[in-house]
Amino acid sequence: MKTLIVGANGKVGTILSGKMWAAHDFSPVALIRDPRQQTKFTALGLPSVVGDLEAGISDFLPGMDAVVFTAGSGGHTGPEKTIDVDQNGAVRLIMDCKKHGVRRFIMVSAIGADPNSESPRIQHYLRAKGVADGALRASGLDYVILAPGTLLEELGTGRIEAAQELGHHGYLPREDLADCILESVRNYNCVGKTVEIISGGKKIKDAIADAVGGQAQPAIL
Repeated sequence: MKTLIVGANGKVGTILSGKMWAAHDFSPVALIRDPRQQTKFTALGLPSVVGDLEAGISDFLPGMDAVVFTAGSGGHTGPEKTIDVDQNGAVRLIMDCKKHGVRRFIMVSAIGADPNSESPRIQHYLRAKGVADGALRASGLDYVILAPGTLLEELGTGRIEAAQELGHHGYLPREDLADCILESVRNYNCVGKTVEIISGGKKIKDAIADAVGGQAQPAIL
C-alpha cells in the first residue's frame, strides 16, 4: 500500500516511517518541509518528498493508496498557526485526496477534539482538530480517525485500551500510537470509525479489532 506520511519528520511520523518501511505490506513516502531533513530518511532507506502542507501538496497524491496525517503545528505555536496547519492544512488535504482519488485517509487527532471545545488548556488545538475531523467524516473518503490521549516519550508496551468512546482520558507512548496507525490501515473494519486510544492491557491488534467490531478484516484498495 503506497502511503504518504504527512508530518513524517515529527516525533510520531519518524517512528511510523521506520515501522512502515520495515513492514512488508507498505510502501511509505515521507513528506517533509525542509530538504535538510532528507538525510534522515535516506538513512532509513525511505523515499521522501519536500512540500509545504499550508501551500498544498496535491502534486504528491497521484498514485497514492493512502495518506496518514500526523502533522501538527507543535506545542509552542499560537492559535493562528494551529488553525493554519492542524485545521486548514488538513481540510485542504482531504479535499485534494478526493480530487486525486486517494481513498484511504488516516487522521491522528486527539481525545477531546471538538469544534466547540471549552478546554481551558488547549482549546484552540482541540477546536482545530475537531473541525478537521468533521470535514473528514463528511468527505466520503474511507477514513479512520485515531484519537490518542496525552502522548509520552516512553517506549511502547504494545498494549492499549481502545474504544469508539472511552469516556475517560489517559496516556499513550508515541511508539504505541505508530503501531495503532499501522493496525488501523490493515484492518478495514476501522473505516468510518473514530477510535480513542490510551495505554491499557490488550494487545494492539486485539484492542482495535474489539473497538471497531469483530475480527480484523484485511484492507481493501
